[in-house]
Formats: sequence, C-alpha cells, structure tokens
Amino acid sequence: MLPRVVASASASAVRPVLRLSAIRNVRYKGGNRGTQLPMPKVRPQQSHRIAAQELGELPADLGLLPDTFIMPTGAKLPSLIMTPALRFKLEWARAKARMVDWRDKLVFMYMAKTKIRIREPKNVAVTLHVDMYNAFAQGDVDSLRIICGEGLLDSFKKRLMARGKTRVEWTLHRYLERPRIVSYKAAHYAGTTLSRQQAVVRIHSLQSVTRYTPQGKVVEGTDIPKPVIEYIVVEKKRIAGTDQPWHVWGTTTETTTYM
Repeated sequence: MLPRVVASASASAVRPVLRLSAIRNVRYKGGNRGTQLPMPKVRPQQSHRIAAQELGELPADLGLLPDTFIMPTGAKLPSLIMTPALRFKLEWARAKARMVDWRDKLVFMYMAKTKIRIREPKNVAVTLHVDMYNAFAQGDVDSLRIICGEGLLDSFKKRLMARGKTRVEWTLHRYLERPRIVSYKAAHYAGTTLSRQQAVVRIHSLQSVTRYTPQGKVVEGTDIPKPVIEYIVVEKKRIAGTDQPWHVWGTTTETTTYM
C-alpha cells in the first residue's frame, strides 16, 4: 500500500517530474477550480487509418482502439441471479473480445517484429499517473508534452490557462486496490510502418484536493480524502521498427453496451 503522497510546487520553481520510486512523502502544489483533480477525459475516437493512408501520412492521435472492452463493476455488473441472461451476454462479449485481442497481438508481434511484455503497461501507467498530476500541479507543460498524447495535452493546457494562480494541493493518500490491466490491445496498420499497443489500467486510489484562498487559508471541506476510480489509457507506438515511449492517451469508462 502506497504511503501518503502530497504533490506541491510553486510558481517560481518547477521541479523535475518524479518517477514512481521517488514519490514517497513528496508534496506537489498547483491551481485548480474544482474540488477534485481528475484527468480530463478524451472522448474515444475511431481510427483515422483510411483517411491517413489517402493523405499519405498518419495523425499523431489515432484514438481509442475499436472494440476496447472493460468489464463493468459494482452496480453496473449484471447479477448472475437476477439477470442471468444479461450476465451471460456480457461474459460472452468479454470472452470474444479477449480472443480477438490475442489474435491481434499475434499479428502485431509478427508484423512489427517485436514482443509484448504483458506486465509493462501496468507499471508504466502507475508511474505516468503520478508524473502527470505532478506536472499538472506544477504547471509544467514541457513535462506534460512528454507524458500525454495530443488530445489530453490540449485539455490540460486549457485547464492551466483557466485556473490562473489559484493554489491547490493534490494528495495521493494510498491505493485502495492494486492497479490492474483491464484491457490490452495491439494493432498493426497494413500498408504503413505503424503499429500500436494500447492498454487500459484501472487505478483505484484515495485522493484529496485541498484548495486555498488568496490569503493562504484552506477552503473548508476541500481537504477531505475521496476514493477515485480511473481507467487510464496508455499507448506505445512502433514506427519503422523504432519504439516510441509510452504516453497517456487519456481516460475511458466501463463498457455499457455489449452485443
């Protein structure tokens, strides 16, 4: 279980982005108007492969890979007793999605001439999750540019402009569950030198966002820890035989339609 972690920074000094091994007992500060500091959600998109091939180039943001399946949890999960038919349909949809995912992974490994490291996305997502909020709290756009995909970066930039000099303190108190991979897909784009790996990692943690007044006093009630569940989408591209670094594409939600 992760010890209490608090993010802090000042407008006059920006520290380098932290790695997971260095996040213990660290404070980060920044500005935000809300009482929570969730990642801006990037709407899932369909692949632009056909249009890109017609133009002879590929866009930087190809969107969430089609048919990404994330098993519902809690009240969203159909009951085996109350709604067995619906639950069976869901389990069958998950099984089909996983079979397709493994088929695509085999094609990916053959065409891209590379291996898939099953555990890698989870470790990457946990690290980037902390680094991303650290950089956002500090207003460190240069680090966000390295960590985030284009759509997410644009969203963060707008939020940084909107929050002004308002001071907040984001705290990651602990993980409530072990982070885990809930979807791991790979794709090779025929007729191009591009391949992609994309994974969704579920992070359930206890966080708080303390807001301060211009006089430096805590806004009452904003320092209360709250449980947050995030589905972080991380992506890694391979172009012309060269691997690009993992980055955060955005967030997504549990599957709600399954046929």
